[in-house]
Amino acid sequence: MIIAAIIIFAILLFISMVSLSKPVLRNVISLIFAVLLSGAIFLVVANYHDHFGMKKVTTTSTTDLISVSPSSQMKLLLYQNVGTSGKNRVYIYKQHKVQKKSTVTNPDPTKTANKVKVITGTPKVTTKTVRWEYKNNAYKLWFGIANNDHKFIKRYNTFGINKDWLTLSSQQAKKLQKLVKANAAKMKQDGQTYVTAAVKTALTNALKQDPTLSTAQQQALTKATTAKATAAYQAQAMAKLVAQAKQ
Repeated sequence: MIIAAIIIFAILLFISMVSLSKPVLRNVISLIFAVLLSGAIFLVVANYHDHFGMKKVTTTSTTDLISVSPSSQMKLLLYQNVGTSGKNRVYIYKQHKVQKKSTVTNPDPTKTANKVKVITGTPKVTTKTVRWEYKNNAYKLWFGIANNDHKFIKRYNTFGINKDWLTLSSQQAKKLQKLVKANAAKMKQDGQTYVTAAVKTALTNALKQDPTLSTAQQQALTKATTAKATAAYQAQAMAKLVAQAKQ
């Protein structure tokens, strides 16, 4: 609509300047159309450069965050550094369990900002997308020809992970995978030794406190201690390998 107005004002300005014979009338009419033409052009520039008639609108979406690790025991969020400063990162993740190809965030820091925080509950990724939209239909009618409605500004991703998740670079993840494979046999043996010692200590202490513990009670204690000690050892062993992978 604004383009049509510019064309009309330009035509009327030309006609007024060449058709009106009386100088005063010609100057007055020409000045009016010149002001209208200049105003219309100014509004077009303001719309293009300063988004005149528009406002920022933010939409928020939340989806599940699925680990990209092939192992169900390792919860992993991957990233890849962009540039040499290490400040900009591309995150690699999945939103569905059946998703084959991972989702990768935009590497342009002017278009995407990422943040990782530890939460309780289900891991999730919250995405806020900011766009320019016209304030009302009137502005859209006048300037909509520019096709800039819903113009993308920036996307903000927040990755909510649990405290047992790992956030590693692609290189660190590959190194960790090799370390786990290389140390698998030793970890298994050390784990058995750790669990056996933990169970023995737990049973000894329990029998000291209550020598009348039944076989069933001792078996229940053994089962509970085994699960707890196994998880504790795995956490300790993995923490050491992760530290090596990050070196």
